[in-house]
Amino acid sequence: MKKRISSKLLLISSLVVLGIIAFIIITGATWKTPPGPGAEGNTARFETRGEYQLGEGEVVFSFSLVNHHAEAKTLPFGSGQQFEIVVKDEKDQEVYRYSDGKFFTLALVYRNIDPGAALHWEDRWDLRDQEGKKVSPGRYRAEIEIIVIPEDEGAVIDPQQLRTSVEFTLTEEVLATAEGQHPATANPEKGAGPTGFAETERIKGAAAEAIIGGIANEVIHALQAQDGVSLARFVHPGKGVRFTPYTYVQPETDRVFSPEQIRTFFQDQTVYHWGYYDGTGDEIKLTPGEYYHRFIYSADFVNAEQIGYNEVLSFGNMLENQFEVYDQPIIVEYYFSGFNPEYAGLDWQSLRLVFEEHDDGWKLTGIIHNEWTI
Repeated sequence: MKKRISSKLLLISSLVVLGIIAFIIITGATWKTPPGPGAEGNTARFETRGEYQLGEGEVVFSFSLVNHHAEAKTLPFGSGQQFEIVVKDEKDQEVYRYSDGKFFTLALVYRNIDPGAALHWEDRWDLRDQEGKKVSPGRYRAEIEIIVIPEDEGAVIDPQQLRTSVEFTLTEEVLATAEGQHPATANPEKGAGPTGFAETERIKGAAAEAIIGGIANEVIHALQAQDGVSLARFVHPGKGVRFTPYTYVQPETDRVFSPEQIRTFFQDQTVYHWGYYDGTGDEIKLTPGEYYHRFIYSADFVNAEQIGYNEVLSFGNMLENQFEVYDQPIIVEYYFSGFNPEYAGLDWQSLRLVFEEHDDGWKLTGIIHNEWTI
């Protein structure tokens, strides 16, 4: 009798065990192990993307930091330098470093990135090494790093998420354009231009003022008065006028307005993309009127402290290329050396009006804003 009961109990126990195993097999595929503290999955991360473009005498690096998290993130930067770029040759020798020779403000800056959005930056290399010599043809690698500083209580970002690299080849043809743009290689035997000056000779001082002074005075007063109708009379009929928010002219991306658009410039309520803010990399999205107050008439330039005619009065951290981009221009610069003594001259500002010869006169083809950049 006891043996029968024991056998029955053993059979029942076996069936129970088999049932549990079957249940685990059937349902186990749907079970998920709870994530550990701070785990967000493989897709919740930052990603640094980079690309390059070969231009005339330069390489343009465009790069961004993408937020793949499900929520907005705030990133701290410890200075005005938010990224570093190092270019190395085939022998792994450093030929260019973005930060060399630059000074950056020491201030804690926070930047927000929405889910799926990105922060953008750009840098230009003139194809010359750290000694100022043109580099040789060959393969090169640009190593890009976004310089986010860790906070005491903030989550640590994997450094690999803040880095990327791009590889490119510099040919003899590409490097020849760099040589052609360099002042030391200018051809002194070129003929005279339409003004009677040699093509490589820049009209300066009293000669430039005599040619353009009266026209520039009318243009700067039209800008002060926000008189689009008067201003449009001076705009080049074919090229229009290009707006550059910071001193480095970018023909491919700077916004250009025709004389007809300038007529209604100050009444236009359209929000345009004008480039990117220095230091933050945020897009400059403003109406023409808003852009005017920030990047054109940001000071009373009619009463500028100094006026230069084809003479660069202001220098910042950005490269100067206006005389290479524009065709034998006369550039009038209205310059203030600063406004607040506490800033020791770091709040200087200038406005440059670019004129090019057209038919039997001179027309406005560029308006360049300049200020201290980080």
